[in-house]
Amino acid sequence: MPDNETARALLGVVAFLGIGWLLSENKRALPWRPVLVGLACQIALALLLTKVPAITAGFAAATHAVDALQAASRAGSSFMFGYLGGGRAPFSMADPSAAFIFAFQALPAILLVGALSALLWHWKVLIVIVRAAAWAFGKLFGVSGPVGVSTSACVFLGMVEAPLLIKPFLPRLTRAEIFIIMVDGLSVIGGSMMIVLGSLIAAKVPNAFSHLLIASLISTPMAIGMARLIIPGEASAAHEPIVLTSPYRSSLEALTFGTLDAVKMVLNIAGLLIVFVGLIALINMGLAAFPHAGAPLTLGGILGWLLTPIVWLTGAPLADVQAVGAILGTKVAANEVVAYSDMMALPPGALSDKSLLILTYALGSFGNVGSVAILIGSLSSMAPEKVGEVVELGFKALAAAFLTTCLTATIMGVIGG
Repeated sequence: MPDNETARALLGVVAFLGIGWLLSENKRALPWRPVLVGLACQIALALLLTKVPAITAGFAAATHAVDALQAASRAGSSFMFGYLGGGRAPFSMADPSAAFIFAFQALPAILLVGALSALLWHWKVLIVIVRAAAWAFGKLFGVSGPVGVSTSACVFLGMVEAPLLIKPFLPRLTRAEIFIIMVDGLSVIGGSMMIVLGSLIAAKVPNAFSHLLIASLISTPMAIGMARLIIPGEASAAHEPIVLTSPYRSSLEALTFGTLDAVKMVLNIAGLLIVFVGLIALINMGLAAFPHAGAPLTLGGILGWLLTPIVWLTGAPLADVQAVGAILGTKVAANEVVAYSDMMALPPGALSDKSLLILTYALGSFGNVGSVAILIGSLSSMAPEKVGEVVELGFKALAAAFLTTCLTATIMGVIGG
């Protein structure tokens, strides 16, 4: 009997929602409306963003703009670091691919994007977009203004920066609303990291930036729905209008402080990558010491076996299920940069086009253990009164975000596969 990948994917949609229900704190009081609205928005946005010619043309234009940003960033990094930053090498290289140095060629893009984001916020471009999205989320999901602002800003600013916009309101939010903010932060990728990851996977994934942006856009409504499914709750009384203004006095000040804030982010990312890549290597060395028939045990291999049923439910081709599961497990245990790097290290033809598409979307979020720690630390510092709730909800938020991105990957596999 031939394998029906679409049937498996449809079963997966039901199964992922079912797992969310099993994790629910109140299985009798299920908020089916936000869950169904989240799923409907996810499917509608996926179709709209990938099948409507005018919109796909707009994303193609956005990709060209990102290429320009990357070229501008490379000009700055090569000026500072020479050939290490992407400039012309003073000698011939036997393997040109080895010339790509992540720290000097990918991370500097965060500095440029951070500066431009601050400038666009000062010019009120991002403020208008965030207000419109917050209004839409309020109408669709019944969330309060602070939650709507944070979730709508997360795609542009990131999981740490977006809640800063509503910092005065955080102590007054309900437990369920705090959970929505956490799940959404772990379900998307912020703007600057989108550029970095897009440049990392562009050689294997055409229009990489468009895929990453679409992943975050279609995951956002389902993140709200999944959060409401797992922790049902009412909105808080924080309904007074939120005034979004620029903290900068001039465009030059926006560029300056946007850059300085991005420097901190670059240092954090570099430090976390060094530690997590090193820890994974250390774990693999330990696993290799265990007697085992065949290839040595690795963390990725173990996680691949554990996540095989999940990947099977996404509708990925059967031949690729374990390989996809191994990289997906690496993402949850380490982070998305390491996982995408593993995906790029696969030999040509190791995955089918459909599996590569599913994996690209499944990895497209901050949902990993390290990000949970970062999120707990940042929210606890913004609202010390909520530290107990934030710590308690950390791994539940990771589970909800994981289910959200699995749904995103499954839907995109059906539509694009």
